Amino acid sequence: PTGVTFDVACGNESALGLLLRQLERHAPDVCLAEGRARRKEYYRARGGAGGKPKERQKEMRRPEPRDWPAPWLSMLDGLLAAPVRDSSITRYINSINRCADLVPSLKCPPRLGWLLAWEMAAAFRASGMTETSIANYIGGLVSLGLHGGLEEEALAGMRSIQASLNRNGRRVPKRKWDRIEALYERGGYAAIVAEIVASLEKADAIPAWRADAEAARATAAALAVTINIPARTGDVANWRFGEELVREPWGAWTLRWRQQKNGRLLDAGSLWPEVQAVLEEHLLGGRPRRHAHRRYLELEGMNWLTFTRMGYDRRWPSEQVREAIGIPLHDLRTLAADYLRLHDPVAAPNVITALLGHATAEAGE
Repeated sequence: PTGVTFDVACGNESALGLLLRQLERHAPDVCLAEGRARRKEYYRARGGAGGKPKERQKEMRRPEPRDWPAPWLSMLDGLLAAPVRDSSITRYINSINRCADLVPSLKCPPRLGWLLAWEMAAAFRASGMTETSIANYIGGLVSLGLHGGLEEEALAGMRSIQASLNRNGRRVPKRKWDRIEALYERGGYAAIVAEIVASLEKADAIPAWRADAEAARATAAALAVTINIPARTGDVANWRFGEELVREPWGAWTLRWRQQKNGRLLDAGSLWPEVQAVLEEHLLGGRPRRHAHRRYLELEGMNWLTFTRMGYDRRWPSEQVREAIGIPLHDLRTLAADYLRLHDPVAAPNVITALLGHATAEAGE
């Protein structure tokens, strides 16, 4: 049945829900995928997103300062006017918010400088945070002071703490190596492919109008594309049909996007046939295969994971991947680099730089 059929048969959300449940029970051969689309329209109409909290759609907006001391707030305008990307300012504000959470528990006043950074580092360390993560949070305060007009001596003090944390972090093996080693033991990419198949089979076993089926197919699609070309989770969350992700009438899928982190254009070209097959499953959501391009044309300009104008939170793909295979999406970038390093150590740095879209050759090395 088409979406119009559901509209004619059901005058409100309750009637639609009842009809879908009864069809699921008594007519399991009926495709209910268009019923899922109608349910989501009702969710949007009443202001909800129709999913678990972590699956809710969020507009891309800058976070608000949370409980910042007055001296910090006085520097905010300088940070907001800084000649840096919006994504970087968002990251700085989130880091400063985490630092502000510690202020009530510290003995020293919240005056930016060496002593405050040192005490915050100790507090973060006591909570089990890694040295590198602590350095990133302190880096938010450094950026606030740099663009907010902080005295050079105080700024240098915080930078010294940040540099010390980064040095310590480089001496400690990254936790992601433990996660990746565990994935190697389970089969590496073979385990990921097995999870893609399992997610698609899970979706097939669930009526197409239910959110769990849509989420399972979206997870399989994110994993499949990441095997083909490992992108960052923020980029993956924002791709759109007809913009970054394009389907040709004959069924070929291409991917080309500008990375948020460094502004570089990354062109994956035509995706692998196996990946294209997973994308078809995700696009159709239980519909017959002959509807693939019609469905794509309906969704042009929409987010490729949510099928709506708004995407999920930028962390959603990584969280789904972690649930599925036990590691966050970003670790798959390291996994790809490690495979290439083992295959050809001499050529690997250049290949990795191209595959992962690094801005410098040093990152690949």
